[in-house]
Amino acid sequence: MATPTRRLPWPHRVAPRLHYGWWVAGGCSLLSFAVVGIGFYGMVVLLDALVVERGWSREFVSAATSLYWIVTGLVSLTIGRAVDRFGARRFIALGAVVMALALYWIGRMGAAWQILPAYTLLAVGFSLAGAISTGALVTRWFMGRRALAMTLSHSGVSAGGIVLTPLMTGWIQQLGMQVALDRLAIVLLAIALPLALFVLRSGPEAFGLEPQGAGSFRLQEGALADAQKRIWRRREVLRTTAFRVLAAAYAIMLLCQVATTMHLLSFLRERLDAETAALGVSSLAFGSLLARSLIGPLADRLSKRWLAAGLFAFQGAMVLVLASVSGTTLLLGASLGIGFTIGNIFMLQALLVGELFGQASFATAMGLQQLVSQVASGLGPLVLGLLYALHGGYPTAFLWLAGGAFAAAALISQVHAPDPEGHGEEGRPASS
Repeated sequence: MATPTRRLPWPHRVAPRLHYGWWVAGGCSLLSFAVVGIGFYGMVVLLDALVVERGWSREFVSAATSLYWIVTGLVSLTIGRAVDRFGARRFIALGAVVMALALYWIGRMGAAWQILPAYTLLAVGFSLAGAISTGALVTRWFMGRRALAMTLSHSGVSAGGIVLTPLMTGWIQQLGMQVALDRLAIVLLAIALPLALFVLRSGPEAFGLEPQGAGSFRLQEGALADAQKRIWRRREVLRTTAFRVLAAAYAIMLLCQVATTMHLLSFLRERLDAETAALGVSSLAFGSLLARSLIGPLADRLSKRWLAAGLFAFQGAMVLVLASVSGTTLLLGASLGIGFTIGNIFMLQALLVGELFGQASFATAMGLQQLVSQVASGLGPLVLGLLYALHGGYPTAFLWLAGGAFAAAALISQVHAPDPEGHGEEGRPASS
């Protein structure tokens, strides 16, 4: 155990026997409520609002949404190593401020071209305050029960979608985009800044603590626990088959997932009234929260790659249903089913990266993964927009996305752990 050099923040005095990592996981959950609720689910609402209220073309707004995800991936690459070296808190605080400024700007855009720089700014803030930073925090504070902690930290993502999607939609309809986005910026800052300053801490060592479950994890897992401390350089990560297979599977999957979710409100509005369509988008978040309560505990016990493969295939099946049905109940049911994969797929990516490349290099490896998967995610809305134009509607376009999800499921089942010493591939299945 390290010699303490700092005192734990005030939440520790509330429950001194509780490992402080659980406070960090809970803080990340609340942070994700605001950051991802706006930066992911909010983009669905903005795509529809900019087309309907501003009259800008669906293709152009889709392209701007694609740019948003591509910039997110590029920024994730650049900050990954810095988060590993300097900790996540300062990036979270800066990211929240940048996101708030971007929301202020988007609410006042008067010309379509302004979407591009405004979305770029929003993407920078989202990357700084989002998954790289929160994932690094949870990975550093937990070795045992990491999946459960990651489940807690990601539950805020679902809650953000459940609460903020209808709230944002209602505010835009009733008050206009400017007032609605100003309010969202205030909510974001009121949540993120106090957490970054007074609750979240980058790791347990400065407080004389070990990661939760470190002792039993070392006894049970041996070499795998040692691998958690290995320092991976970017070029070493890139050389591993594990990285390449995982990145390819997630690139295909997230392209299909983001394409579906970003266009879901527009798709449902063609078939349902506005309120019911918004309910369909909210059901994504409800489904995510419901499924996470099951998947999180299982991920500490079962193979993460097979759980991911199952979720990939399940989303493919739900997109097929979405493309084939017309009734309100079936459309909402398919939307709920797609929600089972939202967030849970990404949570499993973070868990796999933490398991394969360890605590000390999590943000470095995850930043590289994010570059690939977010660029692919960015292409999703644009690809679906083009398929929509090519096929004259969503149903046929969705068939392509379902096929991509099935292909990604087959690919991720082949992920194997790299040699923890960096000498080559062991060929050991991840999470076997």
